[in-house]
Amino acid sequence: MTRAHHRDFRSSQPVVPLRDGSTVRTWKNKFGVDHVFIADRNENMVYGGFVGWIHSEGLYSAISRIRRDYG
Repeated sequence: MTRAHHRDFRSSQPVVPLRDGSTVRTWKNKFGVDHVFIADRNENMVYGGFVGWIHSEGLYSAISRIRRDYG
């Protein structure tokens, strides 16, 4: 995973609310590159990263596990 730029955070949408009030957010840019962000309960970006196309399936599998275990 490569660190994402904070400017892309505003384009992301919440996909998994977490128990502590933070959220997992995702965004796909115009080139089809999947991004994931973690926002705190005040909607401030805590982390942002993106994966290459060949790793997108793994990213979404991880998000599903997060939803199951922490959502």
